[in-house]
Amino acid sequence: MKPQLIAKIVGGVVALLLTLVFIGNLFTTVGAGEIVVKQNFLDGKLQVWTTPGVHFQNFGKLTVYKRSDQYWFSNKEDEGKDADDAIKVRFNDGGHGTISGSLRYDLPLDEAKMIALHSTYGSQASIEHELVKQVVTKSVYMTGPLMSSRESYAEKRADVITFISDQTLHGVYRTTHKSVKTTDPISGQEKTVDIVEPKFGEGPNGIEREEESPIERFGLTGYNVTINAIDYDKAVENQIKQQQAAIMAVQQAMVNAKKAEQDAITVAKQGEAESAKAKWAQEVLKATAVTQAEQEKEVATVAATQKKEVAALDLDTAKLSAQRTMALAKAEADAKKLQLEANNALEQRLTAYVDVQKAWATAYGAQRQVPDIQMGGSSSGGMSQSLVDLLMTKTARDLNVSSTPPKE
Repeated sequence: MKPQLIAKIVGGVVALLLTLVFIGNLFTTVGAGEIVVKQNFLDGKLQVWTTPGVHFQNFGKLTVYKRSDQYWFSNKEDEGKDADDAIKVRFNDGGHGTISGSLRYDLPLDEAKMIALHSTYGSQASIEHELVKQVVTKSVYMTGPLMSSRESYAEKRADVITFISDQTLHGVYRTTHKSVKTTDPISGQEKTVDIVEPKFGEGPNGIEREEESPIERFGLTGYNVTINAIDYDKAVENQIKQQQAAIMAVQQAMVNAKKAEQDAITVAKQGEAESAKAKWAQEVLKATAVTQAEQEKEVATVAATQKKEVAALDLDTAKLSAQRTMALAKAEADAKKLQLEANNALEQRLTAYVDVQKAWATAYGAQRQVPDIQMGGSSSGGMSQSLVDLLMTKTARDLNVSSTPPKE
Protein backbone atom coordinates (compact mmCIF):
# COMPACT_ATOMS: atom_id res chain seq x y z
CA MET A 1 0.00 0.00 0.00
CA LYS A 2 1.32 3.37 -0.92
CA PRO A 3 2.30 5.79 1.84
CA GLN A 4 0.01 8.45 0.43
CA LEU A 5 -3.00 6.14 0.76
CA ILE A 6 -2.08 5.22 4.35
CA ALA A 7 -1.74 8.87 5.22
CA LYS A 8 -5.18 9.63 3.81
CA ILE A 9 -6.79 6.76 5.75
CA VAL A 10 -5.17 7.84 9.01
CA GLY A 11 -6.18 11.41 8.38
CA GLY A 12 -9.77 10.38 7.71
CA VAL A 13 -9.95 8.33 10.89
CA VAL A 14 -8.53 11.19 12.93
CA ALA A 15 -10.98 13.59 11.35
CA LEU A 16 -13.85 11.23 12.12
CA LEU A 17 -12.76 10.89 15.73
CA LEU A 18 -12.41 14.64 16.05
CA THR A 19 -15.89 15.07 14.56
CA LEU A 20 -17.34 12.58 17.01
CA VAL A 21 -15.60 14.27 19.91
CA PHE A 22 -16.77 17.63 18.69
CA ILE A 23 -20.37 16.49 18.38
CA GLY A 24 -20.21 14.65 21.74
CA ASN A 25 -19.09 17.83 23.50
CA LEU A 26 -21.50 20.06 21.68
CA PHE A 27 -24.76 18.57 23.04
CA THR A 28 -25.73 16.48 26.09
CA THR A 29 -28.86 14.85 27.42
CA VAL A 30 -30.08 15.33 31.02
CA GLY A 31 -31.96 12.35 32.49
CA ALA A 32 -35.20 12.59 34.47
CA GLY A 33 -33.49 11.72 37.75
CA GLU A 34 -30.44 13.92 37.20
CA ILE A 35 -29.18 17.41 37.93
CA VAL A 36 -26.29 18.54 35.71
CA VAL A 37 -23.87 21.36 36.54
CA LYS A 38 -22.06 22.76 33.51
CA GLN A 39 -18.85 24.79 33.69
CA ASN A 40 -18.39 26.88 30.54
CA PHE A 41 -15.37 26.11 28.37
CA LEU A 42 -14.16 29.68 28.02
CA ASP A 43 -15.23 31.79 31.03
CA GLY A 44 -15.71 28.96 33.56
CA LYS A 45 -19.17 30.14 34.67
CA LEU A 46 -21.49 27.53 36.18
CA GLN A 47 -24.95 26.61 34.92
CA VAL A 48 -27.43 24.19 36.43
CA TRP A 49 -29.73 22.04 34.33
CA THR A 50 -32.64 20.44 36.19
CA THR A 51 -34.98 20.01 33.19
CA PRO A 52 -34.74 16.62 31.44
CA GLY A 53 -33.85 16.68 27.75
CA VAL A 54 -31.11 17.80 25.32
CA HIS A 55 -28.99 20.80 26.32
CA PHE A 56 -26.26 22.73 24.45
CA GLN A 57 -22.98 21.71 26.13
CA ASN A 58 -20.65 23.77 23.94
CA PHE A 59 -17.56 21.88 25.16
CA GLY A 60 -18.34 22.77 28.79
CA LYS A 61 -17.39 20.50 31.68
CA LEU A 62 -20.37 18.55 33.05
CA THR A 63 -20.90 17.14 36.55
CA VAL A 64 -23.86 14.84 36.95
CA TYR A 65 -25.74 14.49 40.28
CA LYS A 66 -28.69 12.35 41.35
CA ARG A 67 -31.76 14.34 42.22
CA SER A 68 -32.48 11.96 45.12
CA ASP A 69 -30.34 9.36 46.86
CA GLN A 70 -30.34 7.07 49.89
CA TYR A 71 -27.64 7.31 52.53
CA TRP A 72 -27.11 4.12 54.53
CA PHE A 73 -25.41 3.89 57.92
CA SER A 74 -25.85 0.18 58.46
CA ASN A 75 -23.85 -2.89 59.41
CA LYS A 76 -25.89 -5.10 57.10
CA GLU A 77 -24.37 -6.17 53.79
CA ASP A 78 -27.59 -5.74 51.84
CA GLU A 79 -28.02 -2.15 53.02
CA GLY A 80 -25.62 0.29 51.38
CA LYS A 81 -21.98 -0.72 51.14
CA ASP A 82 -20.42 -4.02 52.13
CA ALA A 83 -18.54 -2.27 54.94
CA ASP A 84 -19.95 -1.76 58.43
CA ASP A 85 -21.18 1.86 58.39
CA ALA A 86 -23.22 1.69 61.63
CA ILE A 87 -22.70 4.74 63.85
CA LYS A 88 -21.41 4.31 67.40
CA VAL A 89 -23.23 6.00 70.24
CA ARG A 90 -22.65 6.49 73.97
CA PHE A 91 -25.64 6.72 76.32
CA ASN A 92 -25.87 8.77 79.52
CA ASP A 93 -25.39 5.68 81.71
CA GLY A 94 -21.99 4.93 80.09
CA GLY A 95 -23.28 2.14 77.86
CA HIS A 96 -22.19 1.92 74.23
CA GLY A 97 -23.87 0.68 71.11
CA THR A 98 -24.17 1.11 67.35
CA ILE A 99 -27.18 2.41 65.44
CA SER A 100 -28.04 1.24 61.93
CA GLY A 101 -30.45 2.96 59.58
CA SER A 102 -30.84 5.17 56.54
CA LEU A 103 -31.79 8.64 55.35
CA ARG A 104 -33.34 9.74 52.10
CA TYR A 105 -32.17 13.13 50.79
CA ASP A 106 -32.93 15.31 47.75
CA LEU A 107 -30.54 17.84 46.21
CA PRO A 108 -31.80 21.42 45.77
CA LEU A 109 -33.35 22.49 42.48
CA ASP A 110 -32.55 26.13 43.19
CA GLU A 111 -29.65 27.13 40.90
CA ALA A 112 -27.81 29.32 43.43
CA LYS A 113 -27.92 26.65 46.17
CA MET A 114 -26.90 23.91 43.73
CA ILE A 115 -23.96 26.00 42.53
CA ALA A 116 -22.90 26.62 46.14
CA LEU A 117 -23.18 22.90 46.89
CA HIS A 118 -21.19 21.98 43.74
CA SER A 119 -18.56 24.61 44.45
CA THR A 120 -18.07 23.29 47.99
CA TYR A 121 -18.14 19.52 47.40
CA GLY A 122 -17.80 19.02 43.65
CA SER A 123 -19.36 15.53 43.33
CA GLN A 124 -22.11 13.22 44.49
CA ALA A 125 -19.69 11.07 46.47
CA SER A 126 -18.25 14.07 48.28
CA ILE A 127 -21.71 15.35 49.18
CA GLU A 128 -22.63 11.98 50.67
CA HIS A 129 -19.34 11.39 52.47
CA GLU A 130 -18.40 14.87 53.58
CA LEU A 131 -21.83 16.39 54.15
CA VAL A 132 -24.62 13.88 54.71
CA LYS A 133 -22.58 11.30 56.58
CA GLN A 134 -21.00 13.84 58.91
CA VAL A 135 -24.31 15.48 59.77
CA VAL A 136 -26.02 12.14 60.45
CA THR A 137 -23.07 10.86 62.50
CA LYS A 138 -23.08 13.99 64.65
CA SER A 139 -26.83 13.81 65.14
CA VAL A 140 -26.66 10.16 66.20
CA TYR A 141 -23.79 10.85 68.54
CA MET A 142 -25.61 13.78 70.18
CA THR A 143 -28.76 11.67 70.60
CA GLY A 144 -27.04 9.12 72.86
CA PRO A 145 -26.64 11.38 75.95
CA LEU A 146 -30.36 12.20 75.92
CA MET A 147 -31.27 8.75 77.29
CA SER A 148 -29.90 5.67 79.01
CA SER A 149 -29.16 2.35 77.34
CA ARG A 150 -32.26 0.79 78.88
CA GLU A 151 -34.44 3.75 77.84
CA SER A 152 -33.21 3.48 74.25
CA TYR A 153 -34.06 -0.21 74.42
CA ALA A 154 -37.54 0.32 75.85
CA GLU A 155 -39.60 3.41 76.57
CA LYS A 156 -37.60 5.97 74.55
CA ARG A 157 -36.88 3.86 71.49
CA ALA A 158 -39.26 5.94 69.36
CA ASP A 159 -37.50 9.10 70.54
CA VAL A 160 -34.26 7.87 68.95
CA ILE A 161 -35.71 8.40 65.48
CA THR A 162 -37.25 11.75 66.47
CA PHE A 163 -34.02 13.16 67.92
CA ILE A 164 -31.84 11.95 65.03
CA SER A 165 -34.23 13.29 62.38
CA ASP A 166 -34.68 16.67 64.03
CA GLN A 167 -30.96 17.26 64.65
CA THR A 168 -30.01 16.08 61.15
CA LEU A 169 -32.41 18.45 59.44
CA HIS A 170 -32.23 21.49 61.74
CA GLY A 171 -28.97 21.26 63.71
CA VAL A 172 -27.80 19.59 66.92
CA TYR A 173 -29.43 20.57 70.18
CA ARG A 174 -28.08 22.95 72.74
CA THR A 175 -28.46 20.92 75.92
CA THR A 176 -28.73 21.46 79.66
CA HIS A 177 -27.48 19.18 82.42
CA LYS A 178 -29.20 18.60 85.74
CA SER A 179 -29.17 16.09 88.55
CA VAL A 180 -32.45 14.56 89.56
CA LYS A 181 -33.49 12.05 92.15
CA THR A 182 -35.24 8.97 90.92
CA THR A 183 -36.20 5.53 92.15
CA ASP A 184 -34.18 2.59 90.93
CA PRO A 185 -36.62 0.24 89.20
CA ILE A 186 -34.78 -2.82 90.53
CA SER A 187 -33.80 -2.04 94.08
CA GLY A 188 -36.52 0.49 94.72
CA GLN A 189 -33.92 2.75 96.32
CA GLU A 190 -33.71 6.45 95.59
CA LYS A 191 -30.69 7.56 93.60
CA THR A 192 -29.34 10.67 91.86
CA VAL A 193 -28.73 10.64 88.11
CA ASP A 194 -27.45 13.21 85.61
CA ILE A 195 -29.98 14.09 82.96
CA VAL A 196 -29.16 15.74 79.64
CA GLU A 197 -32.10 17.50 78.01
CA PRO A 198 -32.58 19.76 74.98
CA LYS A 199 -32.68 23.44 75.87
CA PHE A 200 -36.03 24.86 74.92
CA GLY A 201 -36.17 28.34 73.46
CA GLU A 202 -36.01 30.10 70.10
CA GLY A 203 -35.19 27.75 67.29
CA PRO A 204 -36.73 25.11 65.02
CA ASN A 205 -39.44 23.17 66.88
CA GLY A 206 -38.90 25.39 69.93
CA ILE A 207 -35.37 24.05 70.69
CA GLU A 208 -32.14 26.05 70.68
CA ARG A 209 -29.42 24.77 68.30
CA GLU A 210 -25.65 24.77 68.54
CA GLU A 211 -25.43 25.48 64.80
CA GLU A 212 -27.50 25.40 61.67
CA SER A 213 -27.58 22.05 59.94
CA PRO A 214 -25.43 22.05 56.75
CA ILE A 215 -28.16 20.04 55.08
CA GLU A 216 -30.57 22.89 55.71
CA ARG A 217 -28.03 25.57 54.80
CA PHE A 218 -27.25 24.05 51.38
CA GLY A 219 -30.93 23.47 50.62
CA LEU A 220 -31.00 19.70 50.80
CA THR A 221 -34.21 18.00 51.90
CA GLY A 222 -33.86 15.06 54.26
CA TYR A 223 -36.70 12.71 55.17
CA ASN A 224 -37.66 9.14 55.98
CA VAL A 225 -35.04 8.60 58.66
CA THR A 226 -35.19 4.91 59.54
CA ILE A 227 -33.58 3.08 62.45
CA ASN A 228 -33.54 -0.65 61.79
CA ALA A 229 -31.25 -1.80 64.63
CA ILE A 230 -29.56 -0.71 67.84
CA ASP A 231 -26.77 -3.12 68.77
CA TYR A 232 -25.38 -2.81 72.28
CA ASP A 233 -22.03 -3.93 73.63
CA LYS A 234 -22.16 -7.40 75.12
CA ALA A 235 -21.82 -6.11 78.68
CA VAL A 236 -24.50 -3.48 78.10
CA GLU A 237 -26.81 -6.00 76.49
CA ASN A 238 -26.38 -8.41 79.42
CA GLN A 239 -26.99 -5.57 81.84
CA ILE A 240 -30.12 -4.52 79.96
CA LYS A 241 -31.37 -8.11 80.02
CA GLN A 242 -30.67 -8.37 83.74
CA GLN A 243 -32.38 -5.06 84.36
CA GLN A 244 -35.34 -6.13 82.29
CA ALA A 245 -35.53 -9.44 84.15
CA ALA A 246 -35.22 -7.69 87.52
CA ILE A 247 -37.80 -5.10 86.54
CA MET A 248 -40.09 -7.85 85.37
CA ALA A 249 -39.59 -9.68 88.67
CA VAL A 250 -40.26 -6.51 90.66
CA GLN A 251 -43.27 -5.73 88.54
CA GLN A 252 -44.50 -9.30 88.91
CA ALA A 253 -44.04 -9.08 92.67
CA MET A 254 -45.93 -5.83 92.68
CA VAL A 255 -48.58 -7.44 90.55
CA ASN A 256 -48.80 -10.38 92.94
CA ALA A 257 -49.00 -8.04 95.93
CA LYS A 258 -51.62 -5.98 94.21
CA LYS A 259 -53.42 -9.18 93.28
CA ALA A 260 -53.37 -10.42 96.87
CA GLU A 261 -54.58 -7.03 98.04
CA GLN A 262 -57.19 -7.02 95.36
CA ASP A 263 -58.22 -10.56 96.26
CA ALA A 264 -58.76 -9.48 99.87
CA ILE A 265 -60.75 -6.50 98.70
CA THR A 266 -62.61 -8.76 96.31
CA VAL A 267 -63.52 -11.21 99.10
CA ALA A 268 -64.72 -8.35 101.28
CA LYS A 269 -66.61 -6.85 98.40
CA GLN A 270 -68.08 -10.23 97.57
CA GLY A 271 -69.30 -10.57 101.18
CA GLU A 272 -70.81 -7.11 100.96
CA ALA A 273 -72.27 -8.02 97.62
CA GLU A 274 -73.80 -11.23 98.99
CA SER A 275 -75.21 -9.33 101.97
CA ALA A 276 -76.57 -6.67 99.71
CA LYS A 277 -77.89 -9.36 97.41
CA ALA A 278 -79.76 -11.06 100.27
CA LYS A 279 -81.07 -7.71 101.47
CA TRP A 280 -82.23 -6.79 98.03
CA ALA A 281 -83.77 -10.24 97.59
CA GLN A 282 -85.95 -9.49 100.62
CA GLU A 283 -86.66 -6.07 99.23
CA VAL A 284 -87.67 -7.70 95.98
CA LEU A 285 -90.06 -10.06 97.81
CA LYS A 286 -91.47 -7.14 99.76
CA ALA A 287 -91.82 -5.06 96.63
CA THR A 288 -93.43 -8.02 94.87
CA ALA A 289 -95.96 -8.50 97.69
CA VAL A 290 -96.73 -4.78 97.78
CA THR A 291 -97.08 -4.71 94.04
CA GLN A 292 -99.36 -7.77 94.09
CA ALA A 293 -101.53 -6.24 96.85
CA GLU A 294 -101.73 -2.99 94.93
CA GLN A 295 -102.65 -4.91 91.79
CA GLU A 296 -105.35 -6.86 93.66
CA LYS A 297 -106.65 -3.62 95.13
CA GLU A 298 -106.73 -2.05 91.71
CA VAL A 299 -108.52 -5.13 90.31
CA ALA A 300 -111.10 -5.04 93.13
CA THR A 301 -111.56 -1.30 92.63
CA VAL A 302 -112.03 -1.80 88.92
CA ALA A 303 -114.52 -4.65 89.55
CA ALA A 304 -116.50 -2.56 92.07
CA THR A 305 -116.49 0.36 89.69
CA GLN A 306 -117.70 -1.89 86.91
CA LYS A 307 -120.50 -3.30 89.14
CA LYS A 308 -121.48 0.21 90.14
CA GLU A 309 -121.56 1.28 86.54
CA VAL A 310 -123.61 -1.85 85.61
CA ALA A 311 -126.09 -1.13 88.44
CA ALA A 312 -126.36 2.47 87.28
CA LEU A 313 -126.96 1.26 83.75
CA ASP A 314 -129.60 -1.22 85.02
CA LEU A 315 -131.28 1.60 86.98
CA ASP A 316 -131.24 3.83 83.96
CA THR A 317 -132.65 0.96 81.92
CA ALA A 318 -135.45 0.35 84.47
CA LYS A 319 -136.26 4.06 84.53
CA LEU A 320 -136.36 4.15 80.77
CA SER A 321 -138.58 0.98 80.74
CA ALA A 322 -140.96 2.50 83.32
CA GLN A 323 -141.10 5.70 81.36
CA ARG A 324 -141.80 3.70 78.25
CA THR A 325 -144.62 1.71 79.98
CA MET A 326 -146.13 4.90 81.32
CA ALA A 327 -145.85 6.53 77.96
CA LEU A 328 -147.52 3.54 76.28
CA ALA A 329 -150.32 3.43 78.91
CA LYS A 330 -150.90 7.14 78.58
CA ALA A 331 -150.88 6.83 74.83
CA GLU A 332 -153.39 3.95 75.00
CA ALA A 333 -155.62 5.86 77.48
CA ASP A 334 -155.44 8.94 75.31
CA ALA A 335 -156.36 6.82 72.30
CA LYS A 336 -159.33 5.29 74.14
CA LYS A 337 -160.38 8.68 75.35
CA LEU A 338 -160.21 10.06 71.87
CA GLN A 339 -162.15 7.05 70.60
CA LEU A 340 -164.84 7.53 73.28
CA GLU A 341 -165.06 11.18 72.44
CA ALA A 342 -165.30 10.34 68.75
CA ASN A 343 -168.30 7.85 68.94
CA ASN A 344 -169.68 8.81 72.33
CA ALA A 345 -168.62 5.42 73.71
CA LEU A 346 -171.03 3.71 71.43
CA GLU A 347 -169.26 0.38 71.58
CA GLN A 348 -169.15 0.37 75.38
CA ARG A 349 -172.78 1.48 75.66
CA LEU A 350 -173.88 -1.19 73.21
CA THR A 351 -171.97 -3.79 75.14
CA ALA A 352 -173.64 -2.65 78.36
CA TYR A 353 -177.04 -2.68 76.65
CA VAL A 354 -176.46 -6.19 75.37
CA ASP A 355 -175.36 -7.28 78.83
CA VAL A 356 -178.57 -5.76 80.32
CA GLN A 357 -180.70 -7.52 77.69
CA LYS A 358 -178.98 -10.75 78.49
CA ALA A 359 -179.59 -10.24 82.20
CA TRP A 360 -183.27 -9.43 81.53
CA ALA A 361 -183.65 -12.38 79.24
CA THR A 362 -182.16 -14.63 81.83
CA ALA A 363 -184.36 -13.25 84.58
CA TYR A 364 -187.44 -13.26 82.41
CA GLY A 365 -186.77 -16.81 81.32
CA ALA A 366 -186.76 -17.89 84.94
CA GLN A 367 -190.37 -16.58 85.44
CA ARG A 368 -193.44 -18.75 84.71
CA GLN A 369 -195.08 -17.42 81.60
CA VAL A 370 -198.69 -18.45 82.72
CA PRO A 371 -199.42 -17.82 86.33
CA ASP A 372 -200.99 -20.60 88.29
CA ILE A 373 -203.61 -18.33 89.69
CA GLN A 374 -205.19 -15.49 87.84
CA MET A 375 -207.29 -13.05 89.70
CA GLY A 376 -209.52 -10.46 88.18
CA GLY A 377 -209.79 -9.66 84.59
CA SER A 378 -206.31 -8.18 84.13
CA SER A 379 -203.24 -10.09 83.33
CA SER A 380 -200.19 -9.88 85.58
CA GLY A 381 -198.02 -10.77 82.62
CA GLY A 382 -199.02 -7.56 81.01
CA MET A 383 -197.91 -5.56 84.00
CA SER A 384 -194.67 -7.34 84.12
CA GLN A 385 -194.11 -6.74 80.51
CA SER A 386 -194.78 -3.11 81.01
CA LEU A 387 -192.25 -2.93 83.78
CA VAL A 388 -189.70 -4.66 81.65
CA ASP A 389 -190.34 -2.36 78.76
CA LEU A 390 -190.06 0.59 81.07
CA LEU A 391 -186.74 -0.70 82.46
CA MET A 392 -185.35 -1.29 78.98
CA THR A 393 -186.41 2.15 77.90
CA LYS A 394 -184.71 3.71 80.90
CA THR A 395 -181.61 1.63 80.21
CA ALA A 396 -181.56 2.65 76.59
CA ARG A 397 -182.00 6.28 77.61
CA ASP A 398 -179.17 6.00 80.14
CA LEU A 399 -176.94 4.39 77.54
CA ASN A 400 -178.07 6.82 74.89
CA VAL A 401 -179.17 4.00 72.54
CA SER A 402 -182.47 3.24 70.84
CA SER A 403 -184.45 0.27 72.17
CA THR A 404 -186.11 -0.17 68.82
CA PRO A 405 -184.34 -0.46 65.58
CA PRO A 406 -184.71 2.44 63.25
CA LYS A 407 -187.36 2.13 60.52
CA GLU A 408 -186.19 1.73 57.03
